[in-house]
Amino acid sequence: MANLVGARIERKEDRKFLTGKGNYTADINLARQTYACFVRSPHARAKINKVDISKASKAPGVVKILTGEDLVKDKIGGLIAGWKIVSQDGKDMKIPPHPALAKDSVNFVGDHVAVVIAETLEEAKNAAELVNVGYKIEKAVINAADATSFENIHEGIDNNLCFDFLLGDKGKTDEAFSKADKVVKLDLVNNRLIPNAMEPRAAIGDYNPSSEQLTLYTASQNPHLDRLIMSAFNAVHPEHKFRVVAPDVGGGFGSKINVYAEDVVIAWASKKIERPVKWIAERSESFLSDNHGRDHVT
Repeated sequence: MANLVGARIERKEDRKFLTGKGNYTADINLARQTYACFVRSPHARAKINKVDISKASKAPGVVKILTGEDLVKDKIGGLIAGWKIVSQDGKDMKIPPHPALAKDSVNFVGDHVAVVIAETLEEAKNAAELVNVGYKIEKAVINAADATSFENIHEGIDNNLCFDFLLGDKGKTDEAFSKADKVVKLDLVNNRLIPNAMEPRAAIGDYNPSSEQLTLYTASQNPHLDRLIMSAFNAVHPEHKFRVVAPDVGGGFGSKINVYAEDVVIAWASKKIERPVKWIAERSESFLSDNHGRDHVT
């Protein structure tokens, strides 16, 4: 310990990254690999009337197109809430469904509607533009302060209230304010934040039909939890035959600690076509679909 205090301690990982020898998910390429492009909603809130893939399916290089209907048929579960909170009335928080591919409605700009898998990334992108989605656009609420007075977004969740949580003693707090000589009132709005890591999110699914082993390479801050959730809740693959590998991760700031729709879909898609499937988020996709830092209205 005497030799460490005040000494210069170099980080072990720096030399590898500074010399360009890092190994990120995007650096991994597998034999017979295909590429994925997601069809995303341009609307903040809408009903889905149709998802027509007939023209896109005939586009050059297309291997497979998957929609929310396919997800339901294969009984792939939706994304879960990682932490549950009990409201003041003792009831559990309200958790609306969050399918990995939307089937009946979309709830944010960038919501996942379909995924196109093709021999090259360019072919996947071109075919994705041919997917014809019919939307019935509905009003959206974009301000947290207006949410409780807006029409119900999710069925069975009144006033769009997920939970009603109380910390502290309201009576004593009100009493303290009532006795104060001066009271200053201030409305504070902390906006949502986009983490914007240097490395965008990425996923590569690799299913081996001979051994029935599924491997998911993903830019994740918590691969062990990813495997557990995707096995137990999403029903992507049995946990004892499922590996989740996190290579070097180029920043995350907490945004890469969750299981995302793309992780579920890419792993599942690899099983469907029995070939590797690679997806790398573009920067615009990251802005749309990465988990934001929550906003506050105080």
